[in-house]
Amino acid sequence: MPKRYGWNTPVTAIGPQGGSMLRSIKSITSDPLTYLEATWSEFGDVVQFPIPKPATYLVTSPEGAREVLVNQHNETSKRTLQYNNLSLVTGEGLLTADTQAWRPRRRMLQPAFHKEMVALSVNHIEAGLAKLDAQWLELTSEGTAIVDIDHAMMSLALEITCGALFGIDVDDDVDEITSATLIALHGVVARARNPISIPLGFPTPANLRMKRAIKRLDKAVDAILSSRNLNKLPADAPIRDMLDVLLDPDLEIPLTKQQIRDEIATFIVAGHETVASALTWAWHLLVTNPEELQKLKNDPTRAQLVFDESLRLYPPAWVITRRTLSDLTVDDVLIPANSLVIVSPWLVHRNPKAWENPTAFMPDRFKAGTPQLGYIPFGAGARLCIGKEMARLEGSQILAHISTTWNIEAVHNSQVPIDASVTLRPVAGMPVRISRLVK
Repeated sequence: MPKRYGWNTPVTAIGPQGGSMLRSIKSITSDPLTYLEATWSEFGDVVQFPIPKPATYLVTSPEGAREVLVNQHNETSKRTLQYNNLSLVTGEGLLTADTQAWRPRRRMLQPAFHKEMVALSVNHIEAGLAKLDAQWLELTSEGTAIVDIDHAMMSLALEITCGALFGIDVDDDVDEITSATLIALHGVVARARNPISIPLGFPTPANLRMKRAIKRLDKAVDAILSSRNLNKLPADAPIRDMLDVLLDPDLEIPLTKQQIRDEIATFIVAGHETVASALTWAWHLLVTNPEELQKLKNDPTRAQLVFDESLRLYPPAWVITRRTLSDLTVDDVLIPANSLVIVSPWLVHRNPKAWENPTAFMPDRFKAGTPQLGYIPFGAGARLCIGKEMARLEGSQILAHISTTWNIEAVHNSQVPIDASVTLRPVAGMPVRISRLVK
């Protein structure tokens, strides 16, 4: 008879013992990346945690990740604690919707991310960078200045997202919206890490903070819709952006007001938070590897290589969860139906089965193109991020422009602690010293 945890949960893979996991609870909540790395190092590519319900597995091999996210995607669901809590902020938008609701919505939104539409986002990227240049020129009027590059990338990414997808300028509200986004996402993580989450309607301090943040995001959604109502185009006008798709009266099944709200909120949050995180860590990697920064200054076409490699080492969505709908076999391990499967891009990207010298910052490894196995910063399979190409274009354009316009230097060389929230963020921002690059 196989060993079983409580509630008749079978043990089908090796993993830590219950006592060991309880003793590690502080490090699990405060530094989950280190805990997951240690667990992977000790037990291998498929680990079962001593959790009775649901049976919980960590998958870290490139082949295992592909099996869960690609080959068996029809046998898994997004009805997990991670996405259920995230839906408190985004609603049932494209990111959190389960398969039945997701498929028609994905088909409906796809025209907003065709190549022609992605190319149009360059105008919004250039406009955002022009604003950033103006702000930094004022700050550096007497030489150099110290700025939080994390905050700068958050603001820049939000402006570009709202301009490219919704045709709205959020310049006056950018700090408020980015702050609300971070507060709401921290609330999501706090709830996911607490096995007994208090319902959001109960007025605890944490719940009240989260509700205020969601209310601020709703205000941003209302402003976006109001702006479009004042700037309607003729019915036969071409699609300008994603908002045109959402508001199209000729949809086979027109969206409700709540469904439109959920998609706008989803892309406000996911559309800028992930790109900003990737850019922040790209600057960290560049200033701590000055030879790579100099290569980029000399040849800005390398920006795509740098951005892709930054996504490998610091994938914003560092954990992906699925609930199994049937028994799965992953790396010769049986994972029963109704199990929770955790796929961590942070670990998959560090697996030597997929990458040579996996912890090194080596942008040139992408000269041969993006590999099909072991690289999942945007997910994989049917639920690959719809905004992947827009994000890659945005990231590379921003890195190329800033590196050839500004000197960016580290303020200190100490290790930057990581806050593994919904995305990976530096704990206390990321200060850098900037000065105008003399050409």
